[in-house]
Amino acid sequence: MSRQIHAVYLKCLFSPVLLLAIALPALGQSTATVTGIVQDTSDARIPHANVKLINTQTGTESTSQTNNAGDFALPNVMPGHYTLQIERDGFDTTQLTGITLNVGDNKSVIIRMKVGSKNETVTVDGRGLTINTTDASVSTVIDRKFVENTPLNGRSFQSLILLTPGSVTNTPQQAASIGNSGEFSINGQRTESNYYTVDGVSANAGIAVGVGGGGTSGSLPASTALGTTQALVSVDALQEFRVESSTYSAEYGRNPGGQFSMVTRSGANDLHGSLFDYFRNDALDANNWFNDNTDPITRRTAEHQNDFGGTLGGPIRLGKLYNGTNKSFFFVSYEGLRLLEPVAASINPVPDAALRQSAVGLMQNVLNAFPKPTMSTDLTPGLAAFVGSWSNPSQEDATSIRVDHSLGSRDHLFFRFSDTPSNSSTRGTSTNSSPSVVSTYQYATKTYTFGNTFVLKPWLTTETRLNFSSNNVTAHETNDNFGGAVPVDLAALEGISTDSQSQVALVIGGYDPTLIQLYATSQQQQWNVVQTLIAQRGRHTIKVGIDWRRVAPFANVGSPSAAYYFYSPTTAANNSVDIGLGESSAKFYPVYMNFSVFVQDEWRISQRLSLSGGIRWDVNPAPGVRQGLMPYTVKGLSNLSTMTLAPQGTPLWSTAWYNFAPRLGVAYTLDTVPAHLTVLRAGAGVFFDTGQQVGSAGYSGVGLSARNYFGSEFGTTAAFPAPVSEVTPAINPPTPTYSTVYTNPANLQVPYTYQWNVSLEQALGNLQSLTMSYVGSNGRKLLQETELSVGALNPSFSSLVVYTNGLTSNYNALQVQFKRQVSHGLQALASYTWSHSLDYGSYNTDFPYQYGNSDFDVRHNATGALSYDIGGLKGKSWQHMLSSGWGLDGRFTARTGFPVTLEGNSSFDPVTQELYFGGLDRVPNVPVYISGTTIYGKQRINPLAFTVPADGVVGNAPRNFVTGFGAVQTDLAVRRSFSIFERLNGQFRIEAFNLLNHPNFGIIGSTCSYSEGPCTNVQFGQATATLSQSLGGLSPIYQMGGPRSLQASLRLSF
Repeated sequence: MSRQIHAVYLKCLFSPVLLLAIALPALGQSTATVTGIVQDTSDARIPHANVKLINTQTGTESTSQTNNAGDFALPNVMPGHYTLQIERDGFDTTQLTGITLNVGDNKSVIIRMKVGSKNETVTVDGRGLTINTTDASVSTVIDRKFVENTPLNGRSFQSLILLTPGSVTNTPQQAASIGNSGEFSINGQRTESNYYTVDGVSANAGIAVGVGGGGTSGSLPASTALGTTQALVSVDALQEFRVESSTYSAEYGRNPGGQFSMVTRSGANDLHGSLFDYFRNDALDANNWFNDNTDPITRRTAEHQNDFGGTLGGPIRLGKLYNGTNKSFFFVSYEGLRLLEPVAASINPVPDAALRQSAVGLMQNVLNAFPKPTMSTDLTPGLAAFVGSWSNPSQEDATSIRVDHSLGSRDHLFFRFSDTPSNSSTRGTSTNSSPSVVSTYQYATKTYTFGNTFVLKPWLTTETRLNFSSNNVTAHETNDNFGGAVPVDLAALEGISTDSQSQVALVIGGYDPTLIQLYATSQQQQWNVVQTLIAQRGRHTIKVGIDWRRVAPFANVGSPSAAYYFYSPTTAANNSVDIGLGESSAKFYPVYMNFSVFVQDEWRISQRLSLSGGIRWDVNPAPGVRQGLMPYTVKGLSNLSTMTLAPQGTPLWSTAWYNFAPRLGVAYTLDTVPAHLTVLRAGAGVFFDTGQQVGSAGYSGVGLSARNYFGSEFGTTAAFPAPVSEVTPAINPPTPTYSTVYTNPANLQVPYTYQWNVSLEQALGNLQSLTMSYVGSNGRKLLQETELSVGALNPSFSSLVVYTNGLTSNYNALQVQFKRQVSHGLQALASYTWSHSLDYGSYNTDFPYQYGNSDFDVRHNATGALSYDIGGLKGKSWQHMLSSGWGLDGRFTARTGFPVTLEGNSSFDPVTQELYFGGLDRVPNVPVYISGTTIYGKQRINPLAFTVPADGVVGNAPRNFVTGFGAVQTDLAVRRSFSIFERLNGQFRIEAFNLLNHPNFGIIGSTCSYSEGPCTNVQFGQATATLSQSLGGLSPIYQMGGPRSLQASLRLSF
């Protein structure tokens, strides 16, 4: 390399001034790169050859020129189908056709030109699988055709993510929650550590109703009310989907988990469109396993689905005023969903007839607002059972509009707008709320994205992305007349505003049926600016970029909040409140900022050897506010007896300015013959998280909320409704003794992960490859939650909730992946992962457990998908007509079970004042599992094998050493495509999700008992719901692990 090139390289890599001057992470998340070498038939390099990359659908062009060494680069190319054309005086023009570029591809080619005239053209077939020969990233790409054909339940992308090696769902023991917690663990990372992008900008704009949750800090993706990904992009508007799962380059980051990149479709020179409808009905589906196992059998309730919509894309033409062929394009998609979703039968405790009749005053109105019992025998004195099932209505409307424009071959622009309102009404949403309580959640997600790619010089390109996203959520809980209930307006009875929260709970005999009324709102707004500069100098492709993001949530959590707890039938009948709580909460307006800078160099050392090196700088300050008060924190946390409340406005923690994350990868081509290409890759790096997931917890604490307790447990006499003054305490400046303070050490560090991998990829012909990888990671300074009771040490405080860097994790895996591009009608993707994940705690809000298997530790996981176009019979025309156009598409999943955390009592350590979980004791010589035909799933954890230890004693049973049920599911689609007119085609399709109706069980009862001694909880150790009902996030009808469900669809396209 020349001295001049060395100088450019060193300046780009080490000069902070140059970083800030020219870098306004790279958009590898949404584009691809083509690099190559041009040489003659004797392998001599050809300089100054003109290179042109032509999109075969839009006619748009990207141009470059080979340097003195015969190298060229075409960065920031939109995914699609291309022809590469090379011209040079004295040589025949060479065209490489059939090139397919996927999002994030680094495609490298070698072009050999023959001596001749550039007026003569030599065409070479460029089709073939793109094998990574430039870096050590572990990734999976799924193109549009495969996405369209693969059976996707709910037409949502969760199934695609699970095709990636090393990816598992969250554990069914801790269900995901929209805007609160994540759905996937990638290679042992926490579920809130994934980063979603659409067209190169952040799509982590999820939010939930309330103060906490990972969505508040921008750690979770936007979703619909049903948990589907239409809020990101609809299937029909998607061009390509890519998952980066390990040791990705410095242009990727912000979170250390999976990097999920989606690129939307653009129009083409030809006008194309489609209309579709996907239909479901309860007559086509199997009954839920638990419905079939009630006595008597519970019939499934009504189910109706219509998922309909269409697309239209083409050139922008305005009559004689403007012709946008080869320049301007549009693409519009719309998808609407109308769903009535059945819910499995459940046993719900409700007040019995005697309790209702004996109740006095307004308490009788409250008790009559529960459904009437359907069984004559009481579950416990005062409570009987209501057994029933029902259907929940939902709807979505997802619209996407994209416009692309080329200002010549050097300047490309696009703009995309999306609007996805959705709502879902669910009855009895939690395990204790009455079936007469209906919770309606309304989501409204809008995004505006602008992009520009500009070629400054043949060797220098800049790319810009600008985005604004908003996500509004409203929750409204009311009660109706379901099951014979008589509706009641709790807020009106209490004399408080409807913009509030009220609940009455009957905590009797181990049950707690609750009547709830709520109105609350939340909003998430996100601004994202991403710019990158890419320079091709010699054999180096140097990328420099920044990524700035501002996340501004808002929440009105339903204030005031009134709660009434009755602990016996007697107190309920007499309307004598045992515990009452009135709470006022301030609205909150935090602001989260993220700033990242990176430098990345892809160095093609030789035809066989490539080196990828880079460094990323991440800055993630503590949240501020845009209005209102900051959460309070403490000073002197290291000494509990002398600590004091910090002044208002004190930052929750100090900003870390030194979080530099180096990345290094090497790729060596062992065999360069394309059909037998063998590549050995190895890489390692540091990957930071934001550490901001718990930044809003303090809004529930001192100075921003106020609580007032009343009732017999506090020595006062109270009834429902309490006086307004009791349930609307004033929020005053804090004074000792302070209520709960949520705090962090001032030197709280950003969690980070070391990642490494070694992989060998072998081409099996031009269109297939097999990859074997060893993938490892080690998490450091992971967040943990600690609760302290400090009143005895410091009379100014009662309790603290402290978030610290106390946990570590380890993950090791062997991963195998097979890929096949379409050939002879068959396309396939399959993977197998053998892994072990260990940690001290698997979630940000976990108390520190002992070191053991992670909550999402799945030892064996196999997934696969295929699409096959069946060729028609040859012969007579009618035989060919009937047999042609058929296709089969399938998806398969088989995995072992998740660990189950066994729970007993909890205690405060008398020395540290820390709350910890004691776990359980093993009973010697008693089997851990028992089997039987009458047991759900034919196996359960043996309650006789465990006991609860005494208070203050830690049980001897290891953490997470028992496991729940594995899962097996096959989805299959049969389709028939047919021609209607010359350009109008149709397709009829039938899909079966869980084709074999294999029962998959989910959450296992994990609480043994709340007091010392044997297990007394009758549900301990056995399955209590199907897998689809346990995973959370995505609606159960669209989750894996439910009963067989059939879907029929019809699509017209032109």
